[in-house]
Amino acid sequence: MKYAVRTSSLSHKWEHVWTALPHLNFNCSAFRSKSIFSEFVNDTLSHRNNDIKLTGIELTFKGAATASSVIKKSVNYAYMHNVTKLSVKWVTKKYIQFPQELFSSHTLKHFTLATNVQSYLLCKTSCVPKLAWDFPVLETLILKNIRLGDEGDESLDLFSKCVNLKDLTLHQCCMKGLNILNIYASQLSDLTITQSLSLPNVFDVIAPQLKNVTASVKGTIDRFPVSFDTLRLATEGFDHLAEVNLSLLKPHYNRERFVPVLLDLFQTFRNAKTLIIDTAIIETLSLSPNRLSERSPFNELNSLRINMAPLNQKEYIASMLTQVISNYLLENSPDVTFIMDLPQDQLKRSRDRVDMETMANKVPKLKAEKDNKHLMPKGRCPHPEAMPT
Repeated sequence: MKYAVRTSSLSHKWEHVWTALPHLNFNCSAFRSKSIFSEFVNDTLSHRNNDIKLTGIELTFKGAATASSVIKKSVNYAYMHNVTKLSVKWVTKKYIQFPQELFSSHTLKHFTLATNVQSYLLCKTSCVPKLAWDFPVLETLILKNIRLGDEGDESLDLFSKCVNLKDLTLHQCCMKGLNILNIYASQLSDLTITQSLSLPNVFDVIAPQLKNVTASVKGTIDRFPVSFDTLRLATEGFDHLAEVNLSLLKPHYNRERFVPVLLDLFQTFRNAKTLIIDTAIIETLSLSPNRLSERSPFNELNSLRINMAPLNQKEYIASMLTQVISNYLLENSPDVTFIMDLPQDQLKRSRDRVDMETMANKVPKLKAEKDNKHLMPKGRCPHPEAMPT
């Protein structure tokens, strides 16, 4: 926005161009001081041509007091002019709390809220209102580095008034000490919960239209010394799942404790058509083969993809795949397409290290494709005992 104003000063023909921009981007890093930035925002909003439809505003602030006042003015202006897209990022080293005015709009469709607050500050108290947010037409909500709820809260219901919400992302959020986070969204199709600093005891999810889930199974910060954070879902069922993508940040100790967590998640996501997991999940499951004796919950799986990025040279991935995939994950999915994604620098090493003939005793051969993927063509997955020795 600052450079748009500068450009307007180059010619009389452009003099009022900056007043007619449909999208405003205010970034405090382009100004020498917060007071100059605040003055610039006020001047821009007061001189803008209100006959031109305002579609979106991006706000990036530093500090606390100045940012709070600027946010209120900018947001009030945006909502008054029926903005549909809003992005707010608060850059500060101090504890912050977003103003109540930010969480009510009947025209907003896409909302991103982010901070860069360090984890020890996020774990204090909620930086957003704990009442249901009033966004009746909101479709996309992205929360990054946000503290949700306070320690000791029994439940938190933020999204029940977002009746048109279709895409929800919680990235690097902190929910330490919260018992239940309710996600009630009848139109929700995409849910992302990744790299959470701390997870609630339970996500209570009612989303009958949910199609795609991307989630980290473990929180990034263990509750020292004995407790830990894991992804737990309470749900009435997901009947329309298309793709589930799960990752597990490798635990430093007692990895076996995540096996029942993973099995519960597999049961929850049993209707998925595509399952994506990483090698940390494969490793963890292989530590407790006796827990995999129960029948696989996946009856509709069409594709299984394994992200090989965390692969270590010393790991025997072939034997782990043999046990976990053939005996459990693929048991009820004879026509599954199996894909292993390899990073470029590990492709040649993987070709050299994985003994394909050994793996063929349990699973179909994998062939290396030019796009750095190992594919198993569609076809019946032979039972290990039915294959020739």
